[in-house]
Amino acid sequence: MARTCAVLCVGVLFLGTQLAAAEPQADRGNQRPAAAAPQAQTPPSNPPQVSAIAIRVVGPGLGANGSELRPFNESPGTVVVLAVQAAKGSGIVEIDSRGGKVESFTDDKGQNLLEEGRIGSFPKVAEDGSVAMVEVEVRARPSTGATAVTAQGTLSMMLAAGSKATRAAGVKLETGATFKVGTAALTVSEAKVEEESTRITFGLTRTMLTTIKEIRFFDTKNAPIEARRSGSGYMNEKANLDYEAKTKDKTVTIEFELWQNPRVVKVPFTAQVGLGVAAGPRSTGSGDAQSAGKTEAPGKVEKAPGPPPVITASDGAASVDAVVKQLQTAALAGKGAQLLAVIHPNDRQTYGQGVLMAMAFLPMGMMDNAAASEKLQKELDTFFAKHKLKAPFMREADDLFKGVDLTAFVSESMLFLKSHAKKGEDPGLPVPTGKAEDVKIAGDAATAMLSGKEAKFERISGKWFIRLE
Repeated sequence: MARTCAVLCVGVLFLGTQLAAAEPQADRGNQRPAAAAPQAQTPPSNPPQVSAIAIRVVGPGLGANGSELRPFNESPGTVVVLAVQAAKGSGIVEIDSRGGKVESFTDDKGQNLLEEGRIGSFPKVAEDGSVAMVEVEVRARPSTGATAVTAQGTLSMMLAAGSKATRAAGVKLETGATFKVGTAALTVSEAKVEEESTRITFGLTRTMLTTIKEIRFFDTKNAPIEARRSGSGYMNEKANLDYEAKTKDKTVTIEFELWQNPRVVKVPFTAQVGLGVAAGPRSTGSGDAQSAGKTEAPGKVEKAPGPPPVITASDGAASVDAVVKQLQTAALAGKGAQLLAVIHPNDRQTYGQGVLMAMAFLPMGMMDNAAASEKLQKELDTFFAKHKLKAPFMREADDLFKGVDLTAFVSESMLFLKSHAKKGEDPGLPVPTGKAEDVKIAGDAATAMLSGKEAKFERISGKWFIRLE
């Protein structure tokens, strides 16, 4: 999906989608423990991107009781693996498997596969919180002749609005030593010096453990010490965290990178996946002489560069400021043609996809009112059907909008958003607010700050356009 990352950029600049906060659950996967309940806050405007990256279909086992020999050493059933990519400026603290739900699982023959559907018990989160991996499991298997399956549901996760470093100086690496990180008290439960390193176990609360993104060690001269996280665990509210630092120093400075403002959000997903989900190049030993010596990026299909965009008299604006003003006035008036006119021609479908995703997430803002959420979802389903838009929405934009009147869709989307805003409430139109600030022009390229984010602009044939890269 070469353009899906650009959809997130649309969100960075424009989209005001809000997800509903929910109470955290008690259990989670094996990467980090569940935290004590964080204060519910307004989730980030940019929801995480969810996409399918793998599928596993397992048939009956062999031997005694049909389970002595099992394919992949797994039980019969179907598993779709999802990748969850955090938006820029946020991090995934944890995925709560109990808080998620599988609502639909079907194959392309129309067979319902939702038998014992669940979110897998052990989601994995990358150490830096940028991405996570979640399994969606069902006991049923696709019907004969099926080539793809579609899973729909909701993931529950804790997101953080970035991280902040806090230092604890003069920490003694000796068993029983105590120190504080902010107001949290930690203990060196064990410090064992080996040949070239020291193995350290920190005693801390489960809540504190969850908030730690990374730990860095420094010597008394503030030189960094190589260290790695070797394990962690918890029972109730007591937790431990294990590190190995390449030092024999008895006193060090420890810098804790802590997640900020954690909040629980619900993220809906629709994942359609078949055998081509992880398509890659042929092996050079496949017998295809033409492929020998060639290297391709797995799953990446390069498109041939197209001709330069055709600019009409009504396209573009005279300046960066004029581009921003036209975006705002056209959105407010529901004039899709004028709005799209100042978006780079190569990015217009990507913008439409961003608008579509923003609308798809609207019901999540009403999770405290099930009836209202269901009513809005039905309206959206009708709206999308009218414009011939079909899930999954996170696919190539040119495929998504094939046969769709993009101008009409954008026009009516703006009016839809305005009509569903409460009186006196900001309708959250997917365009930047305020004026372009700190405009910097270099030839036919420019940058500016919009709504606190950097935006890029390009000049073509004397006219300016905003880019969604």
